[in-house]
Amino acid sequence: MTESLRAFVDDLSAGRRTVTVYAADPPSDLADRLSEWHVDVRFDRLPDGSADGFVTVRQGDRFLGSVPLEAVATLFEPTAGVLDAETPQTGSLEPLLELLDDTLFQSFERRQLLAATREIEDRAWRHGRGELHAGFQRPEALAAQRSVYERLAKSDLDVHVYFDGRWDAAPIPGVTEHTESDGELGRFWFVGFCPDTQSQACALIAREREPDTYGGFWTYDPDRVERLVTHLRAAHVEG
Repeated sequence: MTESLRAFVDDLSAGRRTVTVYAADPPSDLADRLSEWHVDVRFDRLPDGSADGFVTVRQGDRFLGSVPLEAVATLFEPTAGVLDAETPQTGSLEPLLELLDDTLFQSFERRQLLAATREIEDRAWRHGRGELHAGFQRPEALAAQRSVYERLAKSDLDVHVYFDGRWDAAPIPGVTEHTESDGELGRFWFVGFCPDTQSQACALIAREREPDTYGGFWTYDPDRVERLVTHLRAAHVEG
Protein backbone atom coordinates (compact mmCIF):
# COMPACT_ATOMS: atom_id res chain seq x y z
CA MET A 1 0.00 0.00 0.00
CA THR A 2 1.67 3.21 -1.15
CA GLU A 3 -0.95 5.69 0.08
CA SER A 4 -0.57 7.34 3.48
CA LEU A 5 -2.00 10.29 5.35
CA ARG A 6 1.34 12.06 4.98
CA ALA A 7 1.05 11.78 1.20
CA PHE A 8 -2.12 13.87 1.22
CA VAL A 9 -0.23 16.81 2.74
CA ASP A 10 3.12 16.35 1.00
CA ASP A 11 1.73 15.78 -2.49
CA LEU A 12 -0.70 18.69 -2.64
CA SER A 13 0.18 20.99 -5.53
CA ALA A 14 -2.46 23.69 -5.57
CA GLY A 15 -1.99 26.89 -7.55
CA ARG A 16 -0.85 29.86 -5.51
CA ARG A 17 -3.61 32.32 -4.64
CA THR A 18 -3.61 36.05 -4.02
CA VAL A 19 -5.37 37.43 -0.96
CA THR A 20 -6.00 41.18 -1.05
CA VAL A 21 -7.01 42.93 2.16
CA TYR A 22 -9.16 46.06 1.76
CA ALA A 23 -9.31 48.17 4.92
CA ALA A 24 -8.82 51.71 6.15
CA ASP A 25 -5.88 50.50 8.22
CA PRO A 26 -3.94 47.29 7.64
CA PRO A 27 -4.62 44.72 10.38
CA SER A 28 -1.48 44.59 12.47
CA ASP A 29 -0.78 40.87 12.26
CA LEU A 30 -2.97 39.53 9.47
CA ALA A 31 -0.26 39.63 6.80
CA ASP A 32 2.15 37.74 9.08
CA ARG A 33 -0.43 35.06 9.76
CA LEU A 34 -1.42 34.67 6.12
CA SER A 35 2.26 34.53 5.14
CA GLU A 36 2.30 31.02 6.58
CA TRP A 37 -0.08 29.97 3.81
CA HIS A 38 0.61 29.21 0.17
CA VAL A 39 -0.75 32.65 -0.79
CA ASP A 40 0.46 36.09 -1.81
CA VAL A 41 -0.87 38.84 0.46
CA ARG A 42 -1.60 42.39 -0.72
CA PHE A 43 -3.12 45.42 0.99
CA ASP A 44 -5.33 48.07 -0.59
CA ARG A 45 -6.23 51.02 1.64
CA LEU A 46 -9.84 52.14 1.84
CA PRO A 47 -10.65 55.81 2.52
CA ASP A 48 -11.07 56.77 6.16
CA GLY A 49 -14.65 56.29 7.26
CA SER A 50 -15.29 53.50 4.78
CA ALA A 51 -17.44 50.54 5.62
CA ASP A 52 -15.93 47.49 7.29
CA GLY A 53 -13.03 45.92 5.44
CA PHE A 54 -13.09 42.81 3.30
CA VAL A 55 -10.72 40.43 1.57
CA THR A 56 -10.74 39.04 -1.96
CA VAL A 57 -9.15 35.86 -3.24
CA ARG A 58 -7.85 35.31 -6.77
CA GLN A 59 -6.07 32.47 -8.48
CA GLY A 60 -4.18 33.87 -11.43
CA ASP A 61 -6.64 36.03 -13.36
CA ARG A 62 -9.67 34.26 -11.88
CA PHE A 63 -11.65 36.02 -9.17
CA LEU A 64 -12.76 33.42 -6.62
CA GLY A 65 -14.77 35.62 -4.28
CA SER A 66 -14.68 37.87 -1.23
CA VAL A 67 -15.57 37.70 2.45
CA PRO A 68 -15.76 40.30 5.25
CA LEU A 69 -12.49 40.95 7.01
CA GLU A 70 -14.04 39.78 10.27
CA ALA A 71 -14.44 36.28 8.78
CA VAL A 72 -10.67 36.00 8.45
CA ALA A 73 -10.19 37.28 11.99
CA THR A 74 -12.64 34.64 13.25
CA LEU A 75 -10.57 31.86 11.71
CA PHE A 76 -7.43 32.98 13.53
CA GLU A 77 -9.19 33.95 16.76
CA PRO A 78 -12.20 31.62 17.03
CA THR A 79 -14.97 32.78 19.31
CA ALA A 80 -16.30 30.69 22.17
CA GLY A 81 -19.50 30.12 20.23
CA VAL A 82 -17.72 28.44 17.33
CA LEU A 83 -16.01 26.07 19.72
CA ASP A 84 -19.12 25.35 21.80
CA ALA A 85 -19.26 21.54 21.78
CA GLU A 86 -22.95 21.55 22.68
CA THR A 87 -24.10 23.56 19.68
CA PRO A 88 -22.67 22.85 16.20
CA GLN A 89 -22.60 26.16 14.36
CA THR A 90 -23.98 27.09 10.96
CA GLY A 91 -21.42 28.22 8.47
CA SER A 92 -19.81 31.43 9.74
CA LEU A 93 -16.46 30.29 8.33
CA GLU A 94 -17.73 28.28 5.37
CA PRO A 95 -17.42 31.00 2.67
CA LEU A 96 -13.79 31.65 3.67
CA LEU A 97 -12.95 27.95 3.83
CA GLU A 98 -14.33 27.45 0.33
CA LEU A 99 -12.18 30.29 -1.04
CA LEU A 100 -9.02 28.82 0.52
CA ASP A 101 -9.68 25.16 -0.19
CA ASP A 102 -6.66 23.12 -1.30
CA THR A 103 -4.39 25.90 -0.01
CA LEU A 104 -1.60 24.71 2.26
CA PHE A 105 -1.23 26.25 5.71
CA GLN A 106 1.95 25.84 7.71
CA SER A 107 1.02 26.73 11.28
CA PHE A 108 -2.42 26.37 12.84
CA GLU A 109 -3.17 26.03 16.53
CA ARG A 110 -5.54 23.38 17.85
CA ARG A 111 -8.38 25.86 18.46
CA GLN A 112 -8.16 27.13 14.88
CA LEU A 113 -8.30 23.62 13.50
CA LEU A 114 -11.24 22.86 15.76
CA ALA A 115 -13.13 25.85 14.36
CA ALA A 116 -12.56 24.65 10.78
CA THR A 117 -13.38 21.07 11.77
CA ARG A 118 -16.67 22.18 13.31
CA GLU A 119 -17.75 23.62 9.94
CA ILE A 120 -17.27 20.21 8.30
CA GLU A 121 -19.05 18.43 11.13
CA ASP A 122 -21.91 20.89 10.88
CA ARG A 123 -22.21 20.40 7.12
CA ALA A 124 -22.43 16.65 7.72
CA TRP A 125 -25.06 17.20 10.43
CA ARG A 126 -27.19 19.44 8.19
CA HIS A 127 -26.96 17.04 5.24
CA GLY A 128 -27.57 14.06 7.50
CA ARG A 129 -26.52 11.24 5.15
CA GLY A 130 -23.21 9.71 4.09
CA GLU A 131 -19.99 8.88 5.92
CA LEU A 132 -18.13 11.04 8.43
CA HIS A 133 -14.56 10.02 9.28
CA ALA A 134 -12.71 11.90 12.04
CA GLY A 135 -9.20 11.38 13.37
CA PHE A 136 -8.55 12.59 16.92
CA GLN A 137 -4.92 11.45 17.37
CA ARG A 138 -5.53 10.51 21.01
CA PRO A 139 -8.55 9.11 22.88
CA GLU A 140 -8.57 12.12 25.22
CA ALA A 141 -9.36 14.40 22.27
CA LEU A 142 -12.38 12.29 21.34
CA ALA A 143 -13.56 12.29 24.96
CA ALA A 144 -13.55 16.11 24.91
CA GLN A 145 -15.82 16.06 21.81
CA ARG A 146 -18.07 13.22 22.96
CA SER A 147 -21.26 15.31 23.07
CA VAL A 148 -20.73 16.44 19.45
CA TYR A 149 -20.34 12.87 18.23
CA GLU A 150 -23.25 11.60 20.28
CA ARG A 151 -25.39 14.12 18.42
CA LEU A 152 -23.91 13.34 15.00
CA ALA A 153 -24.54 9.62 15.56
CA LYS A 154 -28.25 10.27 16.08
CA SER A 155 -28.55 11.22 12.40
CA ASP A 156 -28.39 8.81 9.46
CA LEU A 157 -24.65 9.41 9.15
CA ASP A 158 -22.22 6.49 9.25
CA VAL A 159 -19.75 7.89 11.79
CA HIS A 160 -16.19 6.56 12.18
CA VAL A 161 -13.58 7.86 14.62
CA TYR A 162 -9.83 7.11 14.68
CA PHE A 163 -7.08 7.53 17.24
CA ASP A 164 -3.83 6.04 18.46
CA GLY A 165 -4.33 4.43 21.84
CA ARG A 166 -6.94 2.64 23.87
CA TRP A 167 -10.52 3.80 24.45
CA ASP A 168 -11.38 3.06 28.08
CA ALA A 169 -14.63 5.05 28.27
CA ALA A 170 -18.09 3.75 27.42
CA PRO A 171 -18.68 3.34 23.67
CA ILE A 172 -20.46 6.17 21.87
CA PRO A 173 -23.70 4.68 20.49
CA GLY A 174 -23.73 4.70 16.70
CA VAL A 175 -20.01 5.55 16.38
CA THR A 176 -17.46 3.02 15.08
CA GLU A 177 -14.00 3.27 16.64
CA HIS A 178 -10.75 2.42 14.82
CA THR A 179 -7.49 2.36 16.77
CA GLU A 180 -3.82 1.56 16.36
CA SER A 181 -0.59 1.94 18.31
CA ASP A 182 2.42 3.98 17.18
CA GLY A 183 1.10 4.60 13.67
CA GLU A 184 -0.06 7.45 11.48
CA LEU A 185 -3.29 8.03 13.43
CA GLY A 186 -1.36 9.62 16.29
CA ARG A 187 0.29 12.18 14.04
CA PHE A 188 -2.63 13.50 11.98
CA TRP A 189 -5.80 15.45 12.65
CA PHE A 190 -8.41 14.85 9.98
CA VAL A 191 -12.11 14.95 9.27
CA GLY A 192 -13.72 13.86 6.01
CA PHE A 193 -17.37 14.00 4.99
CA CYS A 194 -18.23 11.73 2.07
CA PRO A 195 -21.96 12.29 1.42
CA ASP A 196 -24.43 10.78 -1.02
CA THR A 197 -24.21 14.06 -2.98
CA GLN A 198 -20.71 14.88 -4.27
CA SER A 199 -21.27 18.63 -4.12
CA GLN A 200 -21.34 18.47 -0.30
CA ALA A 201 -18.04 16.59 0.08
CA CYS A 202 -15.34 18.21 2.20
CA ALA A 203 -12.34 17.24 4.29
CA LEU A 204 -9.50 18.61 6.40
CA ILE A 205 -6.18 16.94 7.11
CA ALA A 206 -3.25 18.30 9.11
CA ARG A 207 -0.02 16.89 10.45
CA GLU A 208 1.17 17.84 13.92
CA ARG A 209 4.55 19.50 13.29
CA GLU A 210 5.15 20.66 16.87
CA PRO A 211 3.03 20.11 20.00
CA ASP A 212 -0.42 21.57 19.19
CA THR A 213 0.83 23.20 15.95
CA TYR A 214 -0.32 21.79 12.62
CA GLY A 215 0.28 22.13 8.89
CA GLY A 216 -2.13 20.89 6.23
CA PHE A 217 -5.13 21.90 4.15
CA TRP A 218 -8.87 21.48 3.71
CA THR A 219 -10.62 20.63 0.49
CA TYR A 220 -14.03 20.69 -1.22
CA ASP A 221 -12.79 18.53 -4.10
CA PRO A 222 -15.00 15.38 -4.18
CA ASP A 223 -12.24 13.29 -5.77
CA ARG A 224 -9.73 14.29 -3.10
CA VAL A 225 -12.25 13.58 -0.34
CA GLU A 226 -13.06 10.17 -1.82
CA ARG A 227 -9.34 9.38 -2.03
CA LEU A 228 -8.91 10.17 1.68
CA VAL A 229 -11.91 8.08 2.72
CA THR A 230 -10.80 5.20 0.48
CA HIS A 231 -7.41 5.22 2.20
CA LEU A 232 -9.02 5.22 5.66
CA ARG A 233 -11.26 2.30 4.72
CA ALA A 234 -8.36 0.27 3.31
CA ALA A 235 -5.81 1.04 6.01
CA HIS A 236 -7.88 1.27 9.17
CA VAL A 237 -11.37 -0.14 8.59
CA GLU A 238 -10.90 -3.17 6.36
CA GLY A 239 -7.15 -3.64 6.75
